[in-house]
Amino acid sequence: MKFLQTLWTGPSRALKQHPMNMKAGWLSAEYHWMSWALSCLQAKNVFGDISLVTDTTGKEILIDQLNLPYSSVSTALQHTLNDYHPALFALAKIYTYSAQTGHFLHLDSDVFIWDKPDDSFLNSRLIAQNTDKNLPFYAHALNAINEHFTYIPPHFLKQNYEHTDIYASNAGLLGGNDEAFFKEYSRLAFEFIDKNKSNLDKLNTGSLNFIIEQYLFYELARAKNIPITYLKGVVDDPVFKDYIKFEDFPHVDLVHPVGGFKKQPHVCEHVAKKLRNDYPEYYYRVIDAVRSVNDRMLSSIYYLPSYRPGIVPPFIVEEGTKPLESRQSFERTTAAINYLNKKYLVDFPTTFEPGLTKRKLKNRLKKLPFSDNEKDCLLEIFGLEWEITRMLNKLYATERDICRLYNQDLNGYLKIQETFSLPNDVMMEVKITIAENLQQVSLQYDWNYNNAEEVEALIERNFNAETADYTAVLISRPIQLNIREYYTDELDNILIYTLNDIFSIRELIKKMEPYFSPEEISGDYESFKLLITKTIKQLMYCGIVKIIF
Repeated sequence: MKFLQTLWTGPSRALKQHPMNMKAGWLSAEYHWMSWALSCLQAKNVFGDISLVTDTTGKEILIDQLNLPYSSVSTALQHTLNDYHPALFALAKIYTYSAQTGHFLHLDSDVFIWDKPDDSFLNSRLIAQNTDKNLPFYAHALNAINEHFTYIPPHFLKQNYEHTDIYASNAGLLGGNDEAFFKEYSRLAFEFIDKNKSNLDKLNTGSLNFIIEQYLFYELARAKNIPITYLKGVVDDPVFKDYIKFEDFPHVDLVHPVGGFKKQPHVCEHVAKKLRNDYPEYYYRVIDAVRSVNDRMLSSIYYLPSYRPGIVPPFIVEEGTKPLESRQSFERTTAAINYLNKKYLVDFPTTFEPGLTKRKLKNRLKKLPFSDNEKDCLLEIFGLEWEITRMLNKLYATERDICRLYNQDLNGYLKIQETFSLPNDVMMEVKITIAENLQQVSLQYDWNYNNAEEVEALIERNFNAETADYTAVLISRPIQLNIREYYTDELDNILIYTLNDIFSIRELIKKMEPYFSPEEISGDYESFKLLITKTIKQLMYCGIVKIIF
C-alpha cells in the first residue's frame, strides 16, 4: 500500500511572497511548516514510508531545505495546475488521487497519526477519515454554487440536498483502490471548475474545496452504491472537538485540527512543542528556514541575539547580558478607547506614558461623557493589560531570564508527556504543585481572544455586555515572549486553591472529593477520577500546574 501527501504551492504567476512565508491557514508560517514536518515524520514512523507529490517549489522546501524523510518525491504538479485559482488546493490532492494505482492512503499535512489503522480499513475499496453530517459550510457553499454558477452538475443541484441531511467524506485521510472511481471523481471535479472559471470571483473560492473533494466523493460513491469505510464515526459538530485533543497523548490515535483550529494558539503550541519534543532536529530546521526569510514569526525567542541557527537546547547565555528593551501590551485598551472616542465624538489619547496607573487613568476619565459602566469596563481592560506589561518586563528582563524560562518550558512539556505515558498506578504517584510566576486576576468581563482580528468585536461585545465573574491566570509563554491569559472555570479554581502544597496526583484527587456530592463520588468514582485527572493535565499543559522533577 502506498502512503502519500500532496503539496501544491500554487500557480507560479500567483506567488507574491517567499514560499517559506506561506501560512496556509495557520497562525504563523512556522506552524505551517512544523505541521508538515510533524505530519510527515509521524506518518513515516507509523507506516514505514511516505511519498510526496508536489511542484519544484514544494520540493525545494520540504526536501532540499527541511530534508523531510519522504521515500519518494514527484514534482508532477509543476505547471499542471497553473491555470487554476490558487485557493483551490483540493484540485492538487484530487490530481494525486487520480494518478494512483492499487491501494493508497493520502494524509493531509495537518493530520498527525500515532496508531496504524487496522487492515480492514486500509484494504477497503474506498476509505476516508470520517463522515461529516450537516456541517453548515457545505450548505452555504452549495447554495452559493446554485446562485452564481452556470454549470451545476446533478450532484450539486439544490433539489438534491435541500430538505435532507447533507453528508460528506472528510479527506484528512482518504484513499482506496478503485482506480476507475478516482478517475471519474477527478474528471467531474475538474470539469466543474473548468466550466465555472468565469464565476469563481462571485463566491468564496476556497469554500469550493469542501465541495469538490469531500461532498463530491461521498455523493459519487453513493450514486455508484460503493461503500466507504471510515476510520472514525460521524461528525455533526463544526467544532470537531474530538480531533484536536493533543492533551490525550499517548491515548489518542489521530489529531486533525481542521479549519479555524489552525489559528488557535494552544493548537499551534502543541504542534510546535510536540515536534520540538520528539523531533528536535526538524523543529530547529523549520525555525532556521522560516527565520532566514521572515522577521515576523510568533516564535519571537529565536530572534534573540544569542540564538544561533540549529542550536539545540538548553539555551545558555553568559552572565552580564544586557536588559532587553521595555515593552508594552495595550492592544485591547487602545481599541476600547477608539470605540468610546467614536461613540462620543471625543479625542481621548490612546498613548500610555510610563508610570500611568489605573488610578491616574480613572482621574482622567472623570470629565468625559462615558457612562460609569463604560469607564469601569475601560479601567478593567487597562488594569489587566497593565499587569501583563508588568509581567512582561519582569519575566523577560534579560536574555538569561528568557532562556531559563524557555528551558523550563521545554523540560516541563517533556515531563508531562512522560508522566501520562506511565502506567496509571505509577502516574498517580507523580508529585505536582502550582507553577511559579503566575498571577490570578478577577474580572467582570471575558477578555480572551486569539488574534488581532478579533479585538474590535471583543471590545464591542464587552462594552455592551452584563458583568459576570471571571478569573484569568496570567502565565509566561517564553517561545512567543508574551503572557498567556488562561480563563479558568469553577473546577480549575477549586483545584488551584486546593493545590497549596506539593501533592501526588492521587492525593490531590482525594482532596477534591469534598467538592462533589456523595452520589457523584460513590456512583461512578472512575469518572470522577478521570475528570480530575484531565483537569490536572490541562492545567499542566497551560503552565499553571508543574511536575516536581
